[in-house]
Amino acid sequence: MKFTHLKKLLLSVVIFILPLSALAQAEQFASKRIVNQNTAAGRLRHPFAMVMGPDDSLWITERRGYIVKMNTQNGGKHQLLNIAAQVRFTVSGSSIKQDGMFGIALHPQLNTGAGNDFVYLAFCYDSSGLRRVKIVRYTYNRTVPSLTSPVILVSGIHGSDDHNAGRLVIGNFGTTVSPDYKLMYAAGDRGANQFGNACDSIESQYIPSAAQVAAGDIRRYNGKILRINLDGSIPSDNPIINGVRSHIYSFGHRNPQGLTFEKDAGYQLVPNGKLYSSEQGPATDDEVNIILPGKNYGWPRVSGVLDNGWYKYYKWAGTGGCSSYPGECSSTQTGSGMPESSFSSPVYQDPVFDLYPGTPPGGTSCNWLTNPTLAPSSVIHYPYNDKIPGWQNSLLITTLKSSAVYRLKLNSSGNAALSVTDSVVEFFRDVNALNRYRDIALSQDGLTLYLLTDSVGATSGPSAGMNGGITDRGCVIEFTYTGPVLSADPAVLYSMNPRLDIKMFPNPAQQVLYVQSKRNVAKPISYFLYDITGRLVLKGRSSSDRIEMNIEKLTAGIYTLKLLNGRDVLMTAEKVIIR
Repeated sequence: MKFTHLKKLLLSVVIFILPLSALAQAEQFASKRIVNQNTAAGRLRHPFAMVMGPDDSLWITERRGYIVKMNTQNGGKHQLLNIAAQVRFTVSGSSIKQDGMFGIALHPQLNTGAGNDFVYLAFCYDSSGLRRVKIVRYTYNRTVPSLTSPVILVSGIHGSDDHNAGRLVIGNFGTTVSPDYKLMYAAGDRGANQFGNACDSIESQYIPSAAQVAAGDIRRYNGKILRINLDGSIPSDNPIINGVRSHIYSFGHRNPQGLTFEKDAGYQLVPNGKLYSSEQGPATDDEVNIILPGKNYGWPRVSGVLDNGWYKYYKWAGTGGCSSYPGECSSTQTGSGMPESSFSSPVYQDPVFDLYPGTPPGGTSCNWLTNPTLAPSSVIHYPYNDKIPGWQNSLLITTLKSSAVYRLKLNSSGNAALSVTDSVVEFFRDVNALNRYRDIALSQDGLTLYLLTDSVGATSGPSAGMNGGITDRGCVIEFTYTGPVLSADPAVLYSMNPRLDIKMFPNPAQQVLYVQSKRNVAKPISYFLYDITGRLVLKGRSSSDRIEMNIEKLTAGIYTLKLLNGRDVLMTAEKVIIR
């Protein structure tokens, strides 16, 4: 589908109100469940990022400088790290700035016994009064659950109180057998050239020189997607841009807060898979991009698709009026700014989706809350072909302004949005709640979604209007799909062929009994261990593919282990010998 046709579609239909909400209502989800208690003790402290761990828990960064693990069943929290003294987090009255703790990435081999129990973090710190960002590797200590032994990989990235982006993910640039893992970090444009930072220059189009890279001068890493070896060094196959190889993978970005790699039908990283990003536009043009090496995504000369539309770039930095910045919709900017047609780059790349490319309402007095942009904050790839009907090969995008999540349907190749009118569908808007959705995680069953909410802030939307209140502050919200799935009922298949889907080891066992299930086994799995008299001695539930049962306190003897899948259907009942 051509971008011009896509724009006409978006302009001619109010896509995020009734028609597509009605479509979403046909897909059955259980009522929202607040995983952690919405109380002072239960709430998260300004959360930013959330990933699903290998042990059936959510790993969450809190902007004040903490990392916590949350139990998805009862909302219990365990603090893994407290570096609040090292993290620069700014409170301004009743609001907060956009610094603090940012992204988190778990090594794909965490908890597998491969010796890679590493967790990667990005956060803002103070350097002689200036905000800087560093990326640090920690080791996960399972004995006393904590993050220890920090190793600084990259430091000195210029930070800000605005537009740090901050998302951190890991991709496999090798093969399934011989993976080549790399860190990807989204560095925003620092909110330069607007509001309180109007006198700062946007660095998104500038590439460091070879001399600067050799000297470790990375001031021009802002407005870029970085690709980093797991030891912090520059990958030898990173793109050469303007004759220089650095950590920079792509450039010309504004605030790409969403970053995710393509997954396969087992929800594993696709080797050399596509890297998707969601990026916040100014008063128009929120973007969804496929990040390609060495490509220029246009900012600040281009916003959204290069269409020479409403948006114009006016450089406030270095002008006498920057200290009294009149706003992104001012007549100076839109009247005297440089049109997109004046920009040219041999490596320019359009987004695969450009949201609200038209003129924003309000004219020269337009307001960010009443503009139609959604402020996309995160994105994940949904690959399953046997789970929720119609969701295969979609992107799920959270937003800060609209109290909703949007599903963008991709084509079969995953490199463009579909041309049908239901390619974008709104989900989980609660008319009785206003929330800023900061991040999203998908459970291992492919049916349960977890949404992370901001602690403070303002929301807007077609029906909500401007409002400064957050309903579910600092919470994880669960939505579970309850409708029919595409595949044949897996409960029947599993009960017929349990040995194809479940492995139990060791047997005999002494201290720990493991149950390993395939990814597509309906979760959560319930387990019940009975002694020889039929007395229940151990039970539990887990959404993980690997269950660890501590049996060291049980007496030696013969036991029976029963396993039920997520549809409460018996998969197997096996004899277990405990020594």
